Amino acid sequence: MPKQTQTVFRWLGFNHRPPRHLPPTVTPMQARMFRLLRILFGLIWLFDTWTASSGVNKLAVAHFLGLPFSSWPVHLVGNGIVLLDLYIALVLLSGKGMRSALWIGIGYLTFMWIVVEHGGGFNPANGGTDAGIAPPYLIAMILTYTCWRISQPLSTPTDHTVRDHTLLWIHAARNMLGFLWAWDALFKWHPYFLAHFVRYMAEAQQGQPTWLVDYIQVWINAITHIDPLLFGLLAAATEVTVAWSLLSGKLLRYLLPIGMVFSFTIWSTAEAFGGPYSNGQTGMPGNMFGNAVIYMLILAYFMVLYRWPRYGGVREMEAALAADEPRDIGSHS
Repeated sequence: MPKQTQTVFRWLGFNHRPPRHLPPTVTPMQARMFRLLRILFGLIWLFDTWTASSGVNKLAVAHFLGLPFSSWPVHLVGNGIVLLDLYIALVLLSGKGMRSALWIGIGYLTFMWIVVEHGGGFNPANGGTDAGIAPPYLIAMILTYTCWRISQPLSTPTDHTVRDHTLLWIHAARNMLGFLWAWDALFKWHPYFLAHFVRYMAEAQQGQPTWLVDYIQVWINAITHIDPLLFGLLAAATEVTVAWSLLSGKLLRYLLPIGMVFSFTIWSTAEAFGGPYSNGQTGMPGNMFGNAVIYMLILAYFMVLYRWPRYGGVREMEAALAADEPRDIGSHS
């Protein structure tokens, strides 16, 4: 592994050391699942491309730049975003040019998070408790590339070195996701958020089709009948527990699926499946397909990577690799 990579990971606090002799490649089933998840991510980017092409999105670009809608910089930036989204979508769908798309995507998402999203703009008063849309997309990009990379055949010593490097990035991505969940959970303990838990779900009903309004209303009625504060505390406690599991690598067998169900619940209620969808736009900031759905995608990657590990999860896997046992990264006893 390059010395610079070791230095970066040591600085980040990741002391995980990959094994001296790499295990066999991932199982055929894992490789197929990685491919399906990559294509799914590509379809999400393709949808984002469609929303970016709308006049509403270009109007948002004009407001951001402080220029008239008809000015050439607005059209240049607006069309550039569409082409960039389309490029990343096509790469993810085809699996060709993954390395270039990874770095372009990292640069693009980092810029969007810092300059456009202002680091997430946390405001529990209006329901904003997560770190924004760009960070989960960024983690999903890293995982998509790394899972694609470890699925490739190993034929040369260089391939082994690259795979060695890749295992560290998987370890880092899990910790990054754990930090995001912990940060989101921290803001969910805010008294204002807990006291207005139901209000955010009611606001998600605006502009939605009848069937979705009725679906969200069922949740609102149930929560109101039992105790809104209790549900708010349960949501915060669930996020804390899943964050602990991701950061420690413990009980992933049980808590990854819980995180998946929790994310789906948020996506289908508070985010209203990312809708309403009309004229190339959605109800989500940035005209995306939704935020929680990207968390679901990332959790699915980890569930395939660790193959529902037993007690101790990641620690067992890493101990097996350190002992140079002839097992793939998803095996468990």
